[in-house]
Amino acid sequence: MFFAVCFFNKSNGQAGLCPSNLDFELGDFTGWICQAGIVDPTGNIIISPTPPIPGQHTIITAATAGLDPYGGFSQICPNGSGFSVKLGNSGGNHQAEGLSYTYTIPSTLTTFSMLFHYAVVLQDPNHLSYEQPRFRARITDLTTGLPIPCVDFDFIASGSLPGFQPSPLGNGVVYKNWTPITINLNAYIGRTIRLEFITNDCVFTAHFGYAYVDVNTNCNGAITGNYICPGEPGITLTAPFGFQSYRWFDDITCLNVVGTGQTLTLNPAPSVGAVYPVEITPFPGYGCLDTLYAIVDVATAPPKSAGPDQIICQGQTVQVGLPPLIAHTYSWTPVNLVNIPTAANPFAGPVFGPTEIYLETTDILTGCSSLDTVIVSKTDVDTTVTSTGNVDFCVGKPGGSFSVNNSSTTVQWYEATSGLIGGANSLTYVPTVSGTYWAEMSQGGCLDSSGYHDYFIRPIPIVAFTPSNDSGCVGSTTLTFTNNSNPPDGAAMTHLWKFSDGITDINTDASRVFGQARTYNVKLITTTQFGCIDSTDQFVHIMPKGVPDFSWDSICIGRPVVFTNLSNENSTPQAWYSWNFGNGDPLSTMKDPLPVSYNIPPGKVDIILKMATLGCENDTQTVVKSVLVNKEVQGIRYPTVTVPQGAAHYLHVRDTVGPFYNWRPQIHLSSYNTQYTQFVASGNDVEYLIAISDIHTCVTTDTILMQVLKKPGFYLPTAFTPNNDGLNDIIRPYLVGMKGLKSFSIFNRTGQLIFFSKTYGEGWDGKFQGVDQTTGVFVWILEFYDANNKLVTEKGTLTLIR
Repeated sequence: MFFAVCFFNKSNGQAGLCPSNLDFELGDFTGWICQAGIVDPTGNIIISPTPPIPGQHTIITAATAGLDPYGGFSQICPNGSGFSVKLGNSGGNHQAEGLSYTYTIPSTLTTFSMLFHYAVVLQDPNHLSYEQPRFRARITDLTTGLPIPCVDFDFIASGSLPGFQPSPLGNGVVYKNWTPITINLNAYIGRTIRLEFITNDCVFTAHFGYAYVDVNTNCNGAITGNYICPGEPGITLTAPFGFQSYRWFDDITCLNVVGTGQTLTLNPAPSVGAVYPVEITPFPGYGCLDTLYAIVDVATAPPKSAGPDQIICQGQTVQVGLPPLIAHTYSWTPVNLVNIPTAANPFAGPVFGPTEIYLETTDILTGCSSLDTVIVSKTDVDTTVTSTGNVDFCVGKPGGSFSVNNSSTTVQWYEATSGLIGGANSLTYVPTVSGTYWAEMSQGGCLDSSGYHDYFIRPIPIVAFTPSNDSGCVGSTTLTFTNNSNPPDGAAMTHLWKFSDGITDINTDASRVFGQARTYNVKLITTTQFGCIDSTDQFVHIMPKGVPDFSWDSICIGRPVVFTNLSNENSTPQAWYSWNFGNGDPLSTMKDPLPVSYNIPPGKVDIILKMATLGCENDTQTVVKSVLVNKEVQGIRYPTVTVPQGAAHYLHVRDTVGPFYNWRPQIHLSSYNTQYTQFVASGNDVEYLIAISDIHTCVTTDTILMQVLKKPGFYLPTAFTPNNDGLNDIIRPYLVGMKGLKSFSIFNRTGQLIFFSKTYGEGWDGKFQGVDQTTGVFVWILEFYDANNKLVTEKGTLTLIR
């Protein structure tokens, strides 16, 4: 159930006004008696006095009022009231609650009336009539104990209720919007009356009833605007709102109707004492026909009460206006500059400069208003704070400071998080830690504060990196450098890698293949987003690769060959080698291998030498050379050479085998290591072994027998081979024990003399007149003197072989 009682221009204890807080304008239940209890199964309401119970006795304020959830109407009375009351709730549980106000109408009054408003919300459970939720409103004359006619209402949630509508939310809920009730109580002046409102739920637990109520402040007939205010040409009379019809008359005879609306405007204003009755007819079932009277009178304007001008400090407030007057209302503008725009003496501010605030004061009884102003000014404290130097800098760099411009002030510095900074009372402050700082200043009795100022001492990044290795191989090893840098403040970072060969990299991590063997300095420079920078460096050693190379003597089957290691280790501390000689032997890991023999068919063989140096173990260098495995030439035996004892003979072996010669035994020769040599027949016969070495170290052994003629006589070979091979190219006679040579002649087959000599030791080379003679038999004649100096002539033949 919902019920509301309203009033206009509320005020306290004055002729024409209702008794104190009948209108709830104190914002509480002062003067009222709250009651609570239950409705029993027979429908009897059992309630007793109680303090206000939240949820059952609720003050509604204009500032916080909303709409009723079931009826959609305002929870605050539409009569301009600042407070209304909600009686009951929608919880059910067969609750009952009541409000009553007892008042003795002063006998000194000539007129007394009352105007209240109510609104009701009931849920119809289709129970029996006595079981239903209900709302009751009445005024009782306590002298007789009887209710006063036209003000006795009892709404039960069943059947057809006049003026009620179904709720859009359904569930059997019906509601009645705000409705006014006026009652002329002139007949009860001097008597005690009681105004009473009661709500209850159904006798069971599920269905509810509640109401909203409010009472007007004015109890002198409820018509406003009947006072002629200073400076106003006319008046407008206003009857209570919410009635079905109005009829205005121009005098107490009520014969001449001059208006039919809620208001009546009279311009110019009528004379003082004129009476304008208005007949108000309620909607059926909502009270009785009544006549109200407006008596025209002259009123003075309320006193101006904005108070003296004020000066306040920045951010502070000050009380303006004067103590409130009874039956006066107050309206301040701008409303945002006072804490309570309807109070007589609210607090104003803060302001940012001289500000004029307006106050309109209205007399509730007369409706007359006055306008007054108050100027609220601010004492300006210069709160400017300036910074000097860097207030956002990195550790290790010089920092700045904050200074208060106002030298005529006392100062206290604060940090926004940690609060007051002890001892920081100078005009200038140098922070030692990052933070947000501000200064509180006192000047001329005003305390004000500066704005916030940030101060950042940025940490230096912690720079570190880890190389994948502290050494590597030139040109092949990829060294990676993992960045382990850490910003203590979580700032973003950029990185610059600098290598001592001039190469740079801006990636977070770096990787390099170094092109030269040397020690490199690797430097990492890290910069935070705030410009804080630090660096660190390390050294890495890039080792050189070896260059494998070797040489060898010429290779001959069956003869040891020496391989000479010519590899360039490029000053590396250590190197490893692997030899593959291609002869089926195991690999050799010696730097300088032992002599190697080849017992394989002649031909080309690949010799493979691999080497790895310290730091380049995984980058083996290889050289492959093809060598020729050779076989010696078959040795030959030269024709036997006969030389008389004491004579000398030149020997010449072949030059088609090799350039190196070794004659053995080394006797009776002029040279033992040349192709040509001279034999001196000074002893016995000698068989020479001539070792001829070719460029591949293959050794061919030739043989030649030297016969020494020891008996007197002569010796002349029977054949010779003048082919310029150094062997038997010339034929000459040899004399043993003879005195000397007379002549030596050679004739061809035609008897032609083709060679003649008288000189001992000269011989024929197989040519005649410079032309080689062909193979054939030639005749020789030898003349010589024997030991007795007797001339001896010998003849014979010889064979020339080509």
